[in-house]
Amino acid sequence: MLKNHNTAVIQNMAKRSFRTNRRRNISILLAVLFSTFLTFCIFTVGATFFEMQQTQGIRLHGAEYDAYLYGLTWEQQELCRENPDILRSGIEAVAGYVVETEQNDTPDAGLLWTDETCWEEMRKPGRTWMEGHYPQKADEVLVKRESLKSCGLEGLKTGDTFTMTYGTALGEFTGEFRISGMWDGYGAKDVVFVSKAFYEQSGHELSSVASGRYMIDFKPKLMTRAKQEAFIESLHLEKQQNLFFNMEYENAVQVLAGAAGLAGIACLCAYLLIYNIMYLSVSGNIRYYGLLQTVGMTGKQIRRLVGRQLSILAAAGAAGGLAFGAGVSFWLIPSVVKSMGVYLGKQESVRVAFHPWIVLLSVLLSALTVFAAGQKPARAAAAISPVEALGYRPCQAGKRSRRTGRGGVLWRLAKEQLTKDKKKAGIVILSLSAGLSLFLCLVTLLESEAARTIVSNYMDMDMVLVNKTLKKENREDRRQVMDEEFLDELRGIEGLEEIYEVRCREILVPWEPDFSDMWMKEFYDMWMVQSSYEDEGRKNYKDHPEEYSSFIVGINETEFSCLNSTLEEPADEQAFLEGQTCILYRNDLAFTDGELRGRSVTCADFEDPGHTRTFQVGGLTDVNDYTGESPGYAPTLIVSDRALREFSEEAFVYKVSLRYSREYDRETEGELRELVENSGCAKNISCESKLEEMETVKKAQGNMMEVGLGGVMILALIGILNYVNTLVGNIRSREMEISVMESIGMSRRQVRRMLVMEGLLFAGGSLCVTWTAGLAATYMLYQSMNYRKVPFAVPAAPMAAASVLVLAVCAAVPLMAYRSMEKKGTVVERLRGAE
Repeated sequence: MLKNHNTAVIQNMAKRSFRTNRRRNISILLAVLFSTFLTFCIFTVGATFFEMQQTQGIRLHGAEYDAYLYGLTWEQQELCRENPDILRSGIEAVAGYVVETEQNDTPDAGLLWTDETCWEEMRKPGRTWMEGHYPQKADEVLVKRESLKSCGLEGLKTGDTFTMTYGTALGEFTGEFRISGMWDGYGAKDVVFVSKAFYEQSGHELSSVASGRYMIDFKPKLMTRAKQEAFIESLHLEKQQNLFFNMEYENAVQVLAGAAGLAGIACLCAYLLIYNIMYLSVSGNIRYYGLLQTVGMTGKQIRRLVGRQLSILAAAGAAGGLAFGAGVSFWLIPSVVKSMGVYLGKQESVRVAFHPWIVLLSVLLSALTVFAAGQKPARAAAAISPVEALGYRPCQAGKRSRRTGRGGVLWRLAKEQLTKDKKKAGIVILSLSAGLSLFLCLVTLLESEAARTIVSNYMDMDMVLVNKTLKKENREDRRQVMDEEFLDELRGIEGLEEIYEVRCREILVPWEPDFSDMWMKEFYDMWMVQSSYEDEGRKNYKDHPEEYSSFIVGINETEFSCLNSTLEEPADEQAFLEGQTCILYRNDLAFTDGELRGRSVTCADFEDPGHTRTFQVGGLTDVNDYTGESPGYAPTLIVSDRALREFSEEAFVYKVSLRYSREYDRETEGELRELVENSGCAKNISCESKLEEMETVKKAQGNMMEVGLGGVMILALIGILNYVNTLVGNIRSREMEISVMESIGMSRRQVRRMLVMEGLLFAGGSLCVTWTAGLAATYMLYQSMNYRKVPFAVPAAPMAAASVLVLAVCAAVPLMAYRSMEKKGTVVERLRGAE
């Protein structure tokens, strides 16, 4: 066949096809528009979400840094300053603690000094307001209102003075201080900032892990685990030193890989959306393209015709998708966030991240998808002969014997529709399940980032009351602030479901050559590097064991079960509860479980050294929830509450852990706080509230969760449109087939029932794929991004609602498509139109 030079004719035909094939072109246009909209919105909202997640980390830490070093030598500081991968580094150091003020004898506040880089650059993102200046003189301090409140100094302002007793490495002192400035923001809740002059006279040293802290902010925002380990090795850390990377930075590569997988699913969803419509629409016009060859059009020209049509639709769809996506991302989401009354902070607005690569990626993905989706149908249209085109029907190749199956005729017809063209059915189901699987991934990940999920403490208690007087160095100042009368009133609160008391007693661990000598030698090597255990430590320990006191702590059976689950090798429960064994707090010492398990440790009552008891070591723990007032020189012994009562009836109630009948119950929390306020010891009891911590996390998150919810809602909308477009395209491609069935006696009611059954089968298939392969993909992506170790759980309510919605859409849309088809005319008119 001779080639005809009819390029102009092809262009005119492509333009004319938009008028003659409006429905087909609208389907393709909407497919491109929805996929472009999907990729643009998902990437925009995703970029915004991750940027806000970084902001959350800064707010929770109170500063912008990637790693935190305990203890700092001059050589390490020089190495960091010369390291080209480090953007900046700052020093902060513990200078002491507030012992008491005239208004509060248990203030529970620390003294902290920071250098200029740390305060002016690294802590600046965590500040929302400041007046005055950072302390310059030894008697100046910088405070938050919360710090003043914890010290009983509410109402003071910049320029005021107050008197406090404070403790440093050199002892306790009393002095008058002037407030040089006040600030507000995130982090450093119970901290009083002091000057460099104060720190230099405190007796503390930066090289001590008890004082020196070093914040490091890296230039590369991604660092592999291997590079992290190499950096730690380059610092040549001493035995007691530790460097910790932020969870976000430590797991950044892992999270990025998970995000890439999530983006891949989004791209697959967009690809299948376009490909499915292209497959149904272009394949449905095979006869038309084949007949064009009878008037002289070559195969190459047919491909050009199809390509020209698709190019115009792709350009229009991509432009519309970008415009629609920009409107939703930059206008609708911020409006919804603001209307929900989300805390944004002073002078803070909803900032949606925008990057040019998002636009390029969205357009490129749509263009490649349209090109890939149109190639095979275009090649098929070009390859078919006019004779073959006249008899073409989109059906399964080959012959199949028909047998009367079980069930009704309509069910058999509906099932045959899925098996007649397995490729088409597979594409439809895969397209539908891809969108639902992406929704499952995002809603599960979003739920794991919720403040309610992030906030968790040991045993996940709602409130923990702590006796602050046990932190007093003067033993005469320690009091039983939570006595039996107080505990009885606690038990009377209806909203409390569980109450756990932890009691402790100060003890001595007398020197003996087997256990205590080995323990103290390791303790000196780890924490007292400037002193020698061999030279003076052992003799002083033998002669004055009261200088090395510690605590014995009693826990009940439930607390033991929780603690036992964290041990390297579980301890014998019966032996522990009967008081035969104990668990030791390791205190970061280098002992292994096998080195100490089974050894005997003897303790004596501090006030009555003649009263002793011996336990066997049942295990070691790093959980610091049961360390009494604080870890002592000698080991802290954790025993059963029964063993503690047998040892001493005068143990202090160290803390009381409470679980509400309803988690985060504000009414119960209000009753508890009222009880504490009316106890007469409110200043001596600290209330560690999970509800308060959740509010702090929410404040730090800002509008992060709402932006994430906006992304999920966009995805849900796209998923519904995907279902609608796919099912409508599927029905329209079978218009001839349905008309033929009507012509041989199938009633309209039977057609509707058959179409509903087909829709339900498609929905069931997509749900099965989602709850199997989709759930497996969700689990893998979740675990790759789950650096907080939040247990995997599928949000039941959103997924149940999504499943019901899928079934409803798949049942309703075919009916709507059939009603639209009926409006074209009678069965005869539709058959003539199809021919």
